Amino acid sequence: MFADTIHEKMKGPAARIVLVILIIAFAWTGIDTYNKADGLAQKVAKVGEREIALPVFEEALKKEQSRLREAGEKNPAVLNSAELRMAVLERMVREQLLIQQAAKLGYSANEASILAAIRNEPMFQENGKFSETLLQRILENNRLNLKKYMASIAQDTLSRELVAFQADTGIAPRVMSERLAQVMAEQREVSKAVLRIEEFAPQVKLDAQQIQNFYEKHPELSRVPEQARVEYIVFTPEAVLAQLQVTEADAKAYYDKHADQFALPERREVAHLLIRVTPDAKPEDKQAAREKAQQLLTQLQQNPKQFAELAKQHSQDPLTAAKGGALGAIQRGTIFPQVEQAVFGMAAGEVKGLVESPAGLHILQVKAITGGGQRSFAEVQDTVMEAAKRDMALRKFNEEVEQFGDMVYAKSDSLKPAADKYQLTVQTSDWFERQGPAQGLLKNERLMNAIFSSDAIQGKRNTEAMEVAPNTLVAARIVAYKAAGNKPMEAVKAEIEARLRKDEAAVLATKQGESLLAELKQGRTVSTLKFGAAKKIGRDQAQREGFGLDEIQTIFRAGAKTLPSYTGKVLSDGSFAVYKISSITSDENVKRQVAQIAPLSLRQILAEQTTSAYLDSLRTQGKVSIKQAVLDKVGERN
Repeated sequence: MFADTIHEKMKGPAARIVLVILIIAFAWTGIDTYNKADGLAQKVAKVGEREIALPVFEEALKKEQSRLREAGEKNPAVLNSAELRMAVLERMVREQLLIQQAAKLGYSANEASILAAIRNEPMFQENGKFSETLLQRILENNRLNLKKYMASIAQDTLSRELVAFQADTGIAPRVMSERLAQVMAEQREVSKAVLRIEEFAPQVKLDAQQIQNFYEKHPELSRVPEQARVEYIVFTPEAVLAQLQVTEADAKAYYDKHADQFALPERREVAHLLIRVTPDAKPEDKQAAREKAQQLLTQLQQNPKQFAELAKQHSQDPLTAAKGGALGAIQRGTIFPQVEQAVFGMAAGEVKGLVESPAGLHILQVKAITGGGQRSFAEVQDTVMEAAKRDMALRKFNEEVEQFGDMVYAKSDSLKPAADKYQLTVQTSDWFERQGPAQGLLKNERLMNAIFSSDAIQGKRNTEAMEVAPNTLVAARIVAYKAAGNKPMEAVKAEIEARLRKDEAAVLATKQGESLLAELKQGRTVSTLKFGAAKKIGRDQAQREGFGLDEIQTIFRAGAKTLPSYTGKVLSDGSFAVYKISSITSDENVKRQVAQIAPLSLRQILAEQTTSAYLDSLRTQGKVSIKQAVLDKVGERN
């Protein structure tokens, strides 16, 4: 049964993927969000008999905006766009359609299987065992409870399996695979001639009215964003450091508490004999390698003194074999974990094996053990004094954080009181824009918003003290401000002229190029076109020969019943390119390679199309309605 398949998959890797996705950000909307909103809240959409409440949608939108900001998107026009709002809502609608369809078809997930998957999930384990405490902490941090979390796993798994079931029905016809192989194997010998816009620029005539009209229609060209210069102070543990004195008693207390920091690292002089086994080796080859290694291990355990000699003869590690397998003195964290675990559990002179690592099978010998002792306080006194002082500074910093913030807020007309108390330097920035690059620690979105707030600009107040990096607080105050505006036309006239001249030159280049191309297609000779050297290109190698993706499409779409054949296109800079196709051949090696992978590639494409069509059909059946007026109000508030 379909449900049994789901239960079985919930025990394997699929469950882990679903769990991780849900923990980080469950399906954009959170757990059971369709039901948790106030019944009186406005609805932004209706899917069948279920409604999506406005607060629920707004929560999903905020999560996606946050994700985009973390990915580097800072443009408010993108973050508050109608396109983003619609994309988020469409995703929620699709989720609800799948959930409702799964319920209609009677699919269900087994509670015991879900609980077992949770208990086996590494993210909920400590020291290799399931931790109820860790599970609860993670759920609480994500504002979830176990019952709703399990329900969400069931819903999400069923909807995913429903999509997968539909997508898995696509079969790629053999004729399509053969045609794809033929297309990808095709090679064309091409030469190119370019009518560059620079050649047409002298022909362009501009008048003052054109420039004025362009200036008025494109205010973005002359827009000057708001700018500010600020003074600011930075409060860190280092700022406290200079004010502290550490006694020898303080240092000794720190030494006793952190003795492990001052221990000598244990080193072990090790030799190994390696019999290589690759991960993709055949079972019979793996067995032969193990038998050989076992014979050598038995021989060495009987006579450890032979280790260097046998390593030189049989070890398959080219870097150490000639040295009798000597790896030198190693410490923890410098070798394969499997080898490290074995080595640091062995006595001096002991031979051990077989230890398996990604490199193969190791036979190990520990020749000597050094280090591992404790350095005395006298040996490390200077280091301990510095560490104790920094530890004290961090504790003092944490104690003063709240008071620092209160002083910045209470004395909001100046940063000097806080600077004087904590012996901080008041620094001054250069001019910077709200969306542009700021300096160092000022490059923080939350701090930028505070600096350019009306309270900071009009009220001339300090910003609150904000953590812009771990243990780093910054408070700022505007000392000079320039509101957003527009440059006068004269200031941007040269830029406008250059842009208009380029646009007009591109029009002339295209007109001339299309005229010459028409003559070539009629079989006439055009002496003014200078074609470059011919290059033989395929669809997958054209970029290496200096052709862009859009050029590749133009070249391979061109008809070629009669050769030479000609085609052309406008390039990204406005120039016009004419392409001469002299011959067409087929690369049989490429054809064979594509023929092997084409069925799988086409099946994936068909699966995506099938899934999309299935979701479209569910949408039609599900009676989906969008409350556009409510959706637009979200944009007004943002």
